[in-house]
Amino acid sequence: CAREGGVVKKRKEDGRRVDSGVVALTAALIGLCGMDVVSQVVLPWVGGVREQGWVAWADGRGGGSTFSGSSGRVNKDPESLLRWGLPINSKEIREVQTDLEDITYALRKREWARIDDDIKRAQGVIKKKDGNILEAIANDRRPEARRILDRIIEQLPTLRDQVAAKDVKRIEENHLAILRDVGAVEEMMMTDFPFQVPSEYSSLPQLLGRAVVEMQLKKADNAQFDIDGNLYDKAVIRMVIDGYNAPVTGGNFVDLVQKGFYDGMTINRSDGFVVQTGDPDPEGPLDGYVDPASKELRSIPLEVFPLEDKEPTYELTLEDAGRGASQTKLPFSAYGTLAMAREEFTPNSGSSQFFWFLFEPDLTPAGRNLLDGRYAVFGYSIDGARFLKNVAVGDVITKAKVISGLENLKVP
Repeated sequence: CAREGGVVKKRKEDGRRVDSGVVALTAALIGLCGMDVVSQVVLPWVGGVREQGWVAWADGRGGGSTFSGSSGRVNKDPESLLRWGLPINSKEIREVQTDLEDITYALRKREWARIDDDIKRAQGVIKKKDGNILEAIANDRRPEARRILDRIIEQLPTLRDQVAAKDVKRIEENHLAILRDVGAVEEMMMTDFPFQVPSEYSSLPQLLGRAVVEMQLKKADNAQFDIDGNLYDKAVIRMVIDGYNAPVTGGNFVDLVQKGFYDGMTINRSDGFVVQTGDPDPEGPLDGYVDPASKELRSIPLEVFPLEDKEPTYELTLEDAGRGASQTKLPFSAYGTLAMAREEFTPNSGSSQFFWFLFEPDLTPAGRNLLDGRYAVFGYSIDGARFLKNVAVGDVITKAKVISGLENLKVP
């Protein structure tokens, strides 16, 4: 293939980078051959992905990392991916979640009867099996969980009325609020951290849970952000950082946010594939965070969590570990996915540079792309991701702050 500057797009000669060549190649092949040919022939050959990598939605392992070959359904919802990313064992709350998340797809097709059935099933599970749901939650949190379940029960009849009226806007608003309540109950089921982070990383910050980070950006020339004809003085992006699935990567990021490291940082790459930042010295040799105590660059290991495992894999890409077919708990399938940048051939070279993933996930579905397992995903953008399409090189992060979950950050 003819290519400009090589397959790998680089920030500077030895800088952190993201391999966009495989994605560009995928897009080109789809244009030439069509999605069916690429998905059935090319991608399995390129990625070495076995047939069982194609799993149906909600097959019992969770919808957050699935792709249906027959329907082409990719889970692009960042909040759904986060819900499925929780290692919980409550069959009942997963049933409620599955039914309510199905509404998202049924609403696109205006399948009103299907939506109503989904609501009734979810309602029935909560009413009949609320005891089982609450049993999975620690005693001191059960009263709060009870209040949330009661609120869901109160809102479901309203949602049915909105469905009967075919009021799409109100359905979307109420549906989102209910699913966020479901997610809150699921998070209450997390009592102990699910695995032991290897002791060799004890000198690094760790996020033993989740945190919410908000970033505000402004245009370099003080212009406005233009989002579909609407103008904004600033961009505000809210992100959930998932320490349950990326404790070292997430801890490193939240620690840097808390230190104010990203305040005033410029965007150094925006090409339609990723928006990248975190380089403290774009024109010089320094490309990461230097610990003021040790005066040394702080690097973190590559951290990838295969779907079938109980803990992350460290310091190896899944391909190098001989597991290129494995899906990941946090896949690159949502617009605004957060991942750590690193040197292409040095897995443990991540430091402070990170990127938001922008490429159309239909072309790189979970378990069928060459990004999952090669870069450490550590969270998703849950609000304001729409601003990313108008973020340009030179735009500035004016402020980054931890909104919640700081108590989960453990600093050496």
